[in-house]
Amino acid sequence: MKHVSFLLLPVLLLVGASAIANADDDDALDHERARQALSEGRIRSLSEIMDAFKAQFTGKIMGVELEVKKGTTFIYEFKVLTPDGKLKEVKVDAKTAKIIKIEDDD
Repeated sequence: MKHVSFLLLPVLLLVGASAIANADDDDALDHERARQALSEGRIRSLSEIMDAFKAQFTGKIMGVELEVKKGTTFIYEFKVLTPDGKLKEVKVDAKTAKIIKIEDDD
């Protein structure tokens, strides 16, 4: 049984490395899609989104990410510390700047 464990370890390491490389490729592709969508006017810039967001939601922005859904839909995801000390995850449509979802971030 020990032989199987030692033989599987290199395979598991290769599979893990492959998954990380694929994640990096996906991130690069998503980044390029986002840049193209911004240049084509299909999404708004982060500065525009932040201005609209601040007008709609009160709190300290702790972080923001741009998520790509199905390669064509873009969602800004804000991590926000509310005035009452709760951490919220707020999803904002990258095209319209409208809040589409608010949830607790645990």
